[in-house]
Amino acid sequence: VGGGLEGNKTRPEDKRNCTLLLAALRKELDARGKQNKRKYLLTIAAPAGPKTYVNLEFDRIHPLLDWINLMTYDFHGGWDATTNFLAPLYASSKDPTADETVRKQFNVDAAVKAYLAAGVPGEKLVVGVPF
Repeated sequence: VGGGLEGNKTRPEDKRNCTLLLAALRKELDARGKQNKRKYLLTIAAPAGPKTYVNLEFDRIHPLLDWINLMTYDFHGGWDATTNFLAPLYASSKDPTADETVRKQFNVDAAVKAYLAAGVPGEKLVVGVPF
């Protein structure tokens, strides 16, 4: 929960409200599916950066979702002072980021491991790839 236009504020209740919204959607999709004998998928595009994914209740949302599309791209971009890797697979000693914590966390491997450590089953994770 978060992101979007600069100045968008996240509120403490947004974390829980996101979960409640997904639960309501899952309930409605399942009810409609029973009526017309169809299976409706519920997926999200989820952040890969630690400052943002802390705003999700992994343990509560993953049972509601068919899969989670990890936005493992745009770790760096025009907002950075220097050119950097857009979607590094692993942390790299060649990463020009001065902050060691950022260097270790802003990569595909770290994002996937964070979701797995939070209890999200691996079969529900889809890694987004830039091109």
